Amino acid sequence: EMPEGRAKTFFVYLHLNRDGKLHAEEWGFFVNGMAAENSLLAIEPGGKIAWKFHRTIPQLPSTLVYGGVLYMISDGGILSTLDAETGALHQQARLRMTPDKIYASPVAGDGKVYFVTEAGVVVVLAAGVERRVVSITELGEDSYATPAISGGRVYIRTTQALHSFGR
Repeated sequence: EMPEGRAKTFFVYLHLNRDGKLHAEEWGFFVNGMAAENSLLAIEPGGKIAWKFHRTIPQLPSTLVYGGVLYMISDGGILSTLDAETGALHQQARLRMTPDKIYASPVAGDGKVYFVTEAGVVVVLAAGVERRVVSITELGEDSYATPAISGGRVYIRTTQALHSFGR
């Protein structure tokens, strides 16, 4: 009975049992999900929460801890760097000047942190709180996969190729 358009498209995410009707339980599940607090938590052994962070939490890319810094890149390209021990925010800003989606998780090695955007832009930062850009490389192909590091090389898969970078 829903009209064509956005509401009908959205229905598939609410309609959990696929019987063609939206039930109170399905609506309740949606309402509870929307009311949930989206946070990053550091939990100590024994279950005590050491700290919480609430702003710009990614839906897909995993967080990375490297050299005592927690790197968290949102799906929309906002990079947050936090003190991994205390949760204190060092910096939060867009990774690049142009917004881009990010599905790949960041990886790190050899004192560098690697980010890959959907448009295939590889941004390499020097590890640490300063966010110094080491390089920006445009692969010219979409990329959705997390890079891999092995044997001193960084491997980045795009929709068209597997790229390998190293000495």
